[in-house]
Amino acid sequence: MSTPKLHHYVPQSYLARFGHGEQVRVRRRLPAKTHLANVKNIAAETGFYTITDENGAPSTVIERELCELEGTGLAALRRIDETDMPPLPGSDDRELLCLYLAVQMARTPRKRTMMLFAGNLTAYADGREVDKKLVAEYLTKKHLGYTPRPAEAEGAWAFCHGLRAESGGDPTQNDAVILPLQSVQVCLPEFRARHWRLEASRKPNFLTSDAPLVVWRPHTASDAFSGFGLKDAEEIRFPVSPSAQLVLIPGQGTSVEEVKLSRVGTCNQDIADSCQHVVVGHPDRHAALDKVELRKRGPVLRFNVGPGVQENSDGTHEPMGDILHMWTTRR
Repeated sequence: MSTPKLHHYVPQSYLARFGHGEQVRVRRRLPAKTHLANVKNIAAETGFYTITDENGAPSTVIERELCELEGTGLAALRRIDETDMPPLPGSDDRELLCLYLAVQMARTPRKRTMMLFAGNLTAYADGREVDKKLVAEYLTKKHLGYTPRPAEAEGAWAFCHGLRAESGGDPTQNDAVILPLQSVQVCLPEFRARHWRLEASRKPNFLTSDAPLVVWRPHTASDAFSGFGLKDAEEIRFPVSPSAQLVLIPGQGTSVEEVKLSRVGTCNQDIADSCQHVVVGHPDRHAALDKVELRKRGPVLRFNVGPGVQENSDGTHEPMGDILHMWTTRR
């Protein structure tokens, strides 16, 4: 049996839940337009999960394993449709969807950005010395699209310099494929530990995207120089159909809540803000897609260097030298 060369980082079966048959309507960042598309052509790249095996031959073992998870995950999502309830704590479906969500979080191109950053910088340098001046140029012209703060250029240079010193070169394709997926086991307890709420809408207006899992908290002033993870998120959202989304919040148990259209619209905008390239909706329902705003650039890997402070057991604080902080923006 031949293996498809086009690998999806969001399952086709999941995307099809938001359309009619295999057709959905998508809205792109660039070019800024809305059009019909088949799910097989969305959230996919040729050879995205192909690695080199121990014999030096190309292997699609990861793609095959992901396809198996996609099938069982789809069955669990359909049981949510049938029961209008999120899976109960400790149930097989809860455990399965914890894995499904954790893998979805790890499998997108954005999760490879850190691994690929040094290699992309090397390619941009094209033989030039990768010094701090060149790093600032790369951030300005390619990565960020604007002139970085000195601390950001310093942080990006320190990251690449340290990575090369530790590993002897830029990360490989195998590293870029495998290492992000290793974060799944770390994330699973965070999904298990939360209260699962199913939010339902009377009108089927929920959208999804090519990065459908949204880790959310309210804006803070610190967003300009730091990020946050699953532990600090107030909500972890995942649209499951045009009529419902899962929302994982602090606490235990399950619940169901009918939400207003204003809540659906807010969540759709957050989906649009965090998408990779496209937002996805039903081919016959334009209104929700038309309402969201899409910036030309989406979330991006950021760097910062600043003085670290250590809190001691007695409550006192002491300096611990400069710390490199890396995070991905939410929009």
